[in-house]
Amino acid sequence: MRSFSNFAVVVFTCLAFVSLSFGATALTFSGVHGQLSVKGSHIVDQYGTPIQLHGMSMYGWTSNCGYDFYNTTAINNLAAAPWHCTAIRMPYQPGGSIPMSNITAVIEACINNGIYVILDWHDGSSQANATEASAYFTTIATTYHTYVNILYEPWNEPNGNGGPSWPNVIKPYMETVVGAIRKIDPNNVCICGNPQWDQIPSDAAADPITDYKNCAYTMHFYAASHSVAGFGPSITTSMNDSCAIFITEYGTCSSSGGAPIDLTETEAWYNFLDKNKIGSTNWGVECEDEGGAACFTQSASSTGPWASSVMTSEGLFVQNYIDTSYHLSAAGVLPSAESKFQQRANSPNMNGLLTGAVTKSAAVYTINGVRCPAGSKLPNGLYIVRDPAGNSAVTGLMMR
Repeated sequence: MRSFSNFAVVVFTCLAFVSLSFGATALTFSGVHGQLSVKGSHIVDQYGTPIQLHGMSMYGWTSNCGYDFYNTTAINNLAAAPWHCTAIRMPYQPGGSIPMSNITAVIEACINNGIYVILDWHDGSSQANATEASAYFTTIATTYHTYVNILYEPWNEPNGNGGPSWPNVIKPYMETVVGAIRKIDPNNVCICGNPQWDQIPSDAAADPITDYKNCAYTMHFYAASHSVAGFGPSITTSMNDSCAIFITEYGTCSSSGGAPIDLTETEAWYNFLDKNKIGSTNWGVECEDEGGAACFTQSASSTGPWASSVMTSEGLFVQNYIDTSYHLSAAGVLPSAESKFQQRANSPNMNGLLTGAVTKSAAVYTINGVRCPAGSKLPNGLYIVRDPAGNSAVTGLMMR
């Protein structure tokens, strides 16, 4: 766990400081981290720092338990306390009945809340239709390609043991769909599926997509069916081959979506993901249509906010992980409306840069919460600053 209680004098050179103030329209999570891209074995933010998104996957079936949650108010509540999702995965099932108005409501709510949204073509067949998927993503990208909040997932789960192979089926499909996206959106990250329900990313890592930049690869696990010991090595191999991984779907239950629930193995997965800075979205935002995979009971509203009494025990477990992860990130220490920086152009160090009771010096951290050593020279970028006492009232972000 990161500590912000100590302080250090940090010397800056060469450039003046730009002061930032924050109120109701404060820099949001995506406002801070900006354009995502793939750098080696990680998805990184606009400063090249590995970023670990945490959030929920929506559920695109049955209007009363699933896609009724595809609305602005529900996303507002998932982005706020006590959830603090920084990413929402939005499945769209080919031939499904989700109205496009619900799709755009989720996308725009994510953008307005300053979080990221993963657009999932939720095909679990062995032969996904690249033409249909390309048309869907072309429609979405045409409207939203200028927003950094967008990520694409072109094929949910290539189906089955002995199903489609990476070189013969999945990779050509991905290259077709990603190619269609790249005609409109050259930058936003595409998260690519792989064999056996997205459980062998190492196959893709051995023969990655090279025609298009910013391609990552997904891995799906259900803790009661897939152990870290059994499935983690494929992720490790992939990262060793400089391929970035994102867990676009996982559950605390079995792969059937039902019992048993295995929170111990889920915790082991969380530790593995945190150690490797791998983001994740949990399946799912639904009310017990699948039993163990659901975060909500049948009495939960489709809009929220949701009291603990209408959440399942596994839903509360996942919520705690997402919320705790948020508070350990830079977004968790965004300043209050009263906190602002003084502009001190060409100031030689951090002394006095914060308004408030700063009498000696301030502690400086990267936006991911890594402490900057005393006396270090910092590149241009955005930094977290706290006073020597760790007083959150005078905590803020600073750009140089």
